[in-house]
Amino acid sequence: MRNIFILLMLSLLNFTSVIGQSEKQYYFELNGTINADTGTIKLFFFSEYVSNDLMELEAPIENNKFSFSGYITEPQGVSIFLDNRFSSSNFILDKGTQSITLVTDSSRKVPNVDNRIMTTDYPKYKEYFEELRTKWDKFKGKSDSLHVHYNYNIPNTINLNLKKEYDSLCIEDNEMLLKYCEKHPNSFFAFWRLVHLLSWGYEPIYDSIYNALSEEIKGGYAGTIVCKKLNDGKQLTVGEEFPLLKCKGLNNEPFNLDVFNKNSLTLVDFWFSRCQPCRAQFNKLRNLYQQYRTRGFEIVGISIDKDSNRKDLIDVIKKDKLVWKQYWDINGRETKQLSITAFPTNFLIDSKGVIIAKNISMDELEVTLNKSLQQER
Repeated sequence: MRNIFILLMLSLLNFTSVIGQSEKQYYFELNGTINADTGTIKLFFFSEYVSNDLMELEAPIENNKFSFSGYITEPQGVSIFLDNRFSSSNFILDKGTQSITLVTDSSRKVPNVDNRIMTTDYPKYKEYFEELRTKWDKFKGKSDSLHVHYNYNIPNTINLNLKKEYDSLCIEDNEMLLKYCEKHPNSFFAFWRLVHLLSWGYEPIYDSIYNALSEEIKGGYAGTIVCKKLNDGKQLTVGEEFPLLKCKGLNNEPFNLDVFNKNSLTLVDFWFSRCQPCRAQFNKLRNLYQQYRTRGFEIVGISIDKDSNRKDLIDVIKKDKLVWKQYWDINGRETKQLSITAFPTNFLIDSKGVIIAKNISMDELEVTLNKSLQQER
């Protein structure tokens, strides 16, 4: 009995020591000025990357001023929103007291913040990416002009060229971020830039970017979350076999990998009923499906709708005439485990179940189907 009591006490001591090793909390205060007289301003966090479930804070604007305060465990990537009048680009919230200046006609820009990271780390980052930022601005201006010129109905060939240019800039952006992290491994701004990129899906180069960062950053709470997401995301890399998901059809039939073996090409499309960009592509998908379904093309839809949104899901399937296979990953449990956080996300799978493309555009998909499935079976 005495031995059992000692073992229980040791267990309690070990449990207490683990609790004592929880992340240390640091007080922060963010005092701001803005050229707006009234309104409620919101401070948004990358909620998955904070240890205390902090998602957002609200503060009233009084006499062009506002203030936020709370506790964080490490420098945090955040953004600020004011109704539909203003939204900032991401910036870094640090420990201690700091101030921020916002101008409502400078939406989507990094605001002026006087903390340690934003006055020393960010200027170096900004200078390093200046030339690339100019390229992005030119591309966005060109893209906007073409959309207006063609009344937002750009011909496929021009759209494909824009996509190639966009992809090329993304590759250059990622490569530059890697080189920057190799030179500046202690850059919190670069780390939170990686977090932002990862929210759009995994890319193999993100592993190298993460590994180039300092042990201090990688060992923080957010750093450990990034590490897990990178490991999870590797399962859906081009060249890997698509995994078996624990999701079922609306008639309770389980998802089965045999669908890939029965077809030459299969598009797996992750979506949800209230996602407008998801629904915007359904008309094009429906046309491609009708044209190529007899030539070895299949589509598998996987919805991440919440359990409470079953009616919305069924209504969208009927209204948008989604005649291809539909499965339901209730509440997105499986999808989240694979680090899929942006929608729509799609994967093109070959007959062996191997991923051959990720996030292929509808125009690119049409070209691929036309080349690969010219002859009817």
